[in-house]
Amino acid sequence: MKWIYKSMLAALALLLFMFRNAFQQNLKSETVELPAIQPFKPFRLMFISDIHRRTLHGNLAAHPVDMVIIGGDLAEKGVPLSRIERNLQVLSELGALYFVWGNHDRHVGEEALRQLFKKYKVTVLENEWVTLFGNPRLKLAGLDYFIYEKDAVSKTFSGIELEDTVLFVSHTPSIFKYVRENYPADFLLAGHTHGGQIRLGRFGITEKGHFRETNGKIELVSNGYGTTKLPLRLDAEAQYHIYTIRPKSSDS
Repeated sequence: MKWIYKSMLAALALLLFMFRNAFQQNLKSETVELPAIQPFKPFRLMFISDIHRRTLHGNLAAHPVDMVIIGGDLAEKGVPLSRIERNLQVLSELGALYFVWGNHDRHVGEEALRQLFKKYKVTVLENEWVTLFGNPRLKLAGLDYFIYEKDAVSKTFSGIELEDTVLFVSHTPSIFKYVRENYPADFLLAGHTHGGQIRLGRFGITEKGHFRETNGKIELVSNGYGTTKLPLRLDAEAQYHIYTIRPKSSDS
């Protein structure tokens, strides 16, 4: 019978370990150089996605940024609006807020979310782009989740020129290859996959999150900050990201 008790204790220890991992706060920081026909002043952005049921804390402010991109799944069904508002309040104190819809957000009530976005001056990107910091050549383009609208990608990039410096955000990275091959996006950001959330070595439901260069384009796929269904993580750490963005020098 000893082996049964040992197995039960080991299983309990593993569950506690995965539960603790689900509520960690891991910051990933990088410096990103982007081509720029019209140089811009370096800036710092925070990217955070898949918050789901988690509560954000004020210690995020220990890392000052100029802007925050929320990469979808700020919430999910069953999350009280008071918690969503608290999270938006924390993020709004860091910098200008930008948001793209995830596959869970609308389940809490789209109109209620839009009211909160208005209160906290969140720029919602729905197959469109905006200029950043008054530079007409520096643009942030955002795609609504899973292309709800016909020709959504082409609409998102309508008016963007090949020479522009473009940050592109989508909740899902499944669109990255298509965007890289057909549109001028220099830095692509997404979440959604949770890095597989529970992995066994190399194996997981989805690919582990990554930050890498692909065919001259830089891309981030975040493991995300929260979890869905089970608050458990194994080998796919909860994370958020801060990037220092600066124009690429001529000799880079």
